[in-house]
Amino acid sequence: MPMKTTPQLLVILLLLFSHALHVNAGERRLVDAVSVTLGESNDADGIDVLRAGIQKRWRHNWFTGGAWYLGGYWDSELAIMEAEKGNTDEVLGLSITPVLRYQRDARLSSGITPFAEAGLGFHLLSDTHIGTSDLSSAFQFGSLLGIGVGFGGRGQYELSYRFTRFSNADIKKPNDGLDMHLLKLGYNFE
Repeated sequence: MPMKTTPQLLVILLLLFSHALHVNAGERRLVDAVSVTLGESNDADGIDVLRAGIQKRWRHNWFTGGAWYLGGYWDSELAIMEAEKGNTDEVLGLSITPVLRYQRDARLSSGITPFAEAGLGFHLLSDTHIGTSDLSSAFQFGSLLGIGVGFGGRGQYELSYRFTRFSNADIKKPNDGLDMHLLKLGYNFE
């Protein structure tokens, strides 16, 4: 996935910024985790994506009586998407997504914590065209379904697969939308 821009700078800045928020906030952390996501579109345009994100867990969990529980977090990401074909070859994006996660309690696991997650969020794009896709509006909804696993001594690392669909829900036509397959690597500060 060769990207023409300098995505490494995006990732480095995000990691430094989120680490500063984590350290300086003390007990009231503003950021609980960081992530890097790589992926590609499900169409002929050959759209590659790189995302750098920060996450903030919700304070409340549900169904906590057993080994599994339902929780959630806010997922905010900066994205660079590049297409091999079409008129617009690069689009930048900013997103925020509330994500529900059903997962095994890490305290009851042997170092491996499986999870499944789903979310519906809001995305703002720098252009309405990427490759040959016409998204018609810079505002997009993004739905996601994912599965993954937490691992490490404290469960601090995460690896997950996500399927994401971008669409403006026919607010404006045409609404080509985008389907993406993503691989996400995360690090939890706690």
